[in-house]
Amino acid sequence: MKRRLVLGTLLGTLSQLAAIGLLLVSAWLISRAAEQPPVMYLMVAIVGVRFFGIARAALRYGERLLTHDAAFGLATRQRLAVYDDLDRLAPGGLGDTRRGDLVSRVVADVESGQDRLLRVRLPWTVTSISVLVVVSLLAFLDWRAALVVLATAVVTAAGVHLLTRWVEASRQAQVAPLRGELASEASELVLNAPDLVAYGAGEPVRERLRGVDARLAAAQNHLAWTTGLGNALVLLATGVAVVLSSVVATDGSLAPVLVAVLVLAPVALVDPFSDVVAAEGLRAVTDAADRRLRAFHETPAPVADPETPAPLPAGHDLRVRGLAVGWGDVPVARGIDLDLPEGGLVAVAGRSGGGKSTLALTLLRLLPVRAGSVELGGVDVERLRGADVRSVVGYLGQDEHVFDTTLRENLRVGDPTADDARLWEALELAGLADFVATLPDGLDTRTGERGGRLSGGERQRLALARLLLGGHRVLVLDEPTEHLDEQTADALVDDLLALRPARSLLLVSHDPRVLARADVVVHLDAPASV
Repeated sequence: MKRRLVLGTLLGTLSQLAAIGLLLVSAWLISRAAEQPPVMYLMVAIVGVRFFGIARAALRYGERLLTHDAAFGLATRQRLAVYDDLDRLAPGGLGDTRRGDLVSRVVADVESGQDRLLRVRLPWTVTSISVLVVVSLLAFLDWRAALVVLATAVVTAAGVHLLTRWVEASRQAQVAPLRGELASEASELVLNAPDLVAYGAGEPVRERLRGVDARLAAAQNHLAWTTGLGNALVLLATGVAVVLSSVVATDGSLAPVLVAVLVLAPVALVDPFSDVVAAEGLRAVTDAADRRLRAFHETPAPVADPETPAPLPAGHDLRVRGLAVGWGDVPVARGIDLDLPEGGLVAVAGRSGGGKSTLALTLLRLLPVRAGSVELGGVDVERLRGADVRSVVGYLGQDEHVFDTTLRENLRVGDPTADDARLWEALELAGLADFVATLPDGLDTRTGERGGRLSGGERQRLALARLLLGGHRVLVLDEPTEHLDEQTADALVDDLLALRPARSLLLVSHDPRVLARADVVVHLDAPASV
């Protein structure tokens, strides 16, 4: 990527120099043609005009091809890094970050990283080299004109930078956070639209969305005003440079045909400095986006892996002693004792909010152990890598997400390498094979947004089949019968029990019918086996 970026920057600089050469050679050609010399005296300039005109377009195409390829590569790596951070932090380390803001970071903030490379750094590099080349050229003709252009360029660059820093830096820095807030509000409105309409509560949410949109529009308008003021400063400085260059060029020390070259030299730098104005207008936006991504990346994981992890044990029995679980410093449940032998079935019961789901996530090393111990195969899980624990212990939540794609692709989330034979085997174990076999498109049937084309029981069984494809030996099932009617719930529990003894089952539930089927029930309200 670095090589493509350097080569692209070189081509961009050459393209800008070709544009400058086109203007200056054209100025000389027009001045010389006015003297009506023999046409042969003009041939080199005529060819030069054609050369610079063609070169400018060809070099610009090469620059865009290389720099955008490098920028897209950088954006891909940044986006993958954000995905890695999400995997590292979820579910316990995201705090109050809303899903719309996360989408904004993955999309808009990463794209701002492309802008930082292409529209902030690159214009400054190209403009700086272009100024040096033009000043060096003018120094051969008249050192006074060279000093005028150099001084004007330095003052213009400093003025544009200070203008954006002093006038609009705070407003520009608001753009990235406001984009995230707008995405969050829009996401909330769309996802909860049915409930908002049913309760007549849509208007307050729409008003809040309009307010965020208005603040974002105001920040972007201020950004446009800053760009306009910066361009006005560039034109003003260019006008001053043209006047001073005219005074220098018309004192009789230069050949008449070179006067136009000296006078138009400052004009040749208007285009690159216009790009600098746009770059400075975006600097605060890209810096704010970069800070948001860095802050996300530097957020500590809720559960840190040991520096020297122990090897994964051969056994998969779970032993919990004196365990305290919670999301913060204050545990929501403590003193939990639990034994889940290989092939066993244990249920966890308790009041709502009593820590049942928190216990499940702690067993998977998604949340830290607050006190006590959890052993897997006789090894304390704090000595194991989280990914190794989760390769043995799998989790099925109350409302597992079903992607808006085919049944096949939803199942392959559990194992991307699974062939159709394994998919059908998993569906059979989950009790969904007969249903899928009746569908015209079979595994290619689309599930709809959030699994909307499936019933509640079908979605739960699809999620179970996906879990089974992961090859986990211990299954932690959090309220597996939630939102299901009695008949469907009983059938699902029957299929779950049929997974034994090849797999151990830990059922988190408050459903008496589920608890009655367990070998052991652990009550979190008063932790003791019953």
